Amino acid sequence: MATQTEEDQPLVVWMDGDCRLCQRSMAWCELRDPVGNVRFIDFRRQAEDELPSTLEAHQRSMWVRDHDGSLYEGFAAWRRILTRIPGWRWLAKLTALPPFTLIGPPLYRLLAAHRHRFRPR
Repeated sequence: MATQTEEDQPLVVWMDGDCRLCQRSMAWCELRDPVGNVRFIDFRRQAEDELPSTLEAHQRSMWVRDHDGSLYEGFAAWRRILTRIPGWRWLAKLTALPPFTLIGPPLYRLLAAHRHRFRPR
């Protein structure tokens, strides 16, 4: 039996479908990903036992499952998504370097904690 590769299977992203910032981020990705390398799921519309982490963890952060079952959370999840969006791998590589590795995770947590206050156009 052949092992599925990254190109065979999209990343699965659990996001907050009630969050406008999350909706805009999803729309940004989908516009730049016409081949469907990334698939978004609203965690609020899933049974808790279908989620890769606890409901509380999903309420705090976005989660990504890779083709091999690896899970990424928060800033690491965004970096993983960027590796699959055509033309944006360079940004994923850049954010793997200091100072982004130092400021990215706490900045993500801050934005995620206050995401319902944002009203993007």
